[in-house]
Amino acid sequence: MSVHENPFDLAGKVALVTGSTMGIGEGIARVLARAGAHVVISSRKADDCARVAAEFEVEGLRAEPRVCHIGKMEDIESMCAHLKERHGGLDILVNNAVLSPWRSIDDTDPALFAKALDVNMRGNWYLSVEATKLMKPRGGGSIVNISSVAALHPDRMLGLYSTLKTAMIGMSRSFALEYGEFGIRVNTILPGVIETRLAAAFDGSAREAILKGTPLRRTGQPEEIGYAVLYLCARSGAFVTGASLVVDGGLSIATH
Repeated sequence: MSVHENPFDLAGKVALVTGSTMGIGEGIARVLARAGAHVVISSRKADDCARVAAEFEVEGLRAEPRVCHIGKMEDIESMCAHLKERHGGLDILVNNAVLSPWRSIDDTDPALFAKALDVNMRGNWYLSVEATKLMKPRGGGSIVNISSVAALHPDRMLGLYSTLKTAMIGMSRSFALEYGEFGIRVNTILPGVIETRLAAAFDGSAREAILKGTPLRRTGQPEEIGYAVLYLCARSGAFVTGASLVVDGGLSIATH
């Protein structure tokens, strides 16, 4: 790489971001598109995918909508077949889609457990496996798994969510070890409280407590997770794999 090249340039790259029609996923997709990537906007609902992709195109960004419910193996197979046929492969995968059940451990019934496992672990695992097959012929690629600071410090009522977010860290490290020889890098990002529709649901006292406990005294923006993803996916992060990057304004070091 020339010293004059932009280490954050993604021109010519194809990126798939799951759960990218809102919140953190949309913020990630926008940052990658602004860096020059062709981004596949994906979620369970076709209308939402089309809406966000159209918004990107209005901004002059390259994007396309594609429905994919990662809890369904047939959707994963269909997505990867589409990527191979239309783009000849894949360069970047961001596993962001998630199911976040708000339940105590005692109230987490087997059906909910199985559903969360299908989305938050099985789906991410097998989509990543298929992604590596699309990356190998291109000489490598980057997979970023979006975990959470809840993986480090579990929250009450989010026991299952926290458990599966912890598993994503182990998954990243295992994939990084096994696929590194193919030039495929796999890393994890652990966001803190980000300004999304979910965060907006916190009442005044809960929000005040979060801000008070965060050294930077604010919540994060979805695009700030996107910048972290960009670093890991571009040449800037070419020697980074198996790493876990906490992006939480210092929340995890200040409150625990």
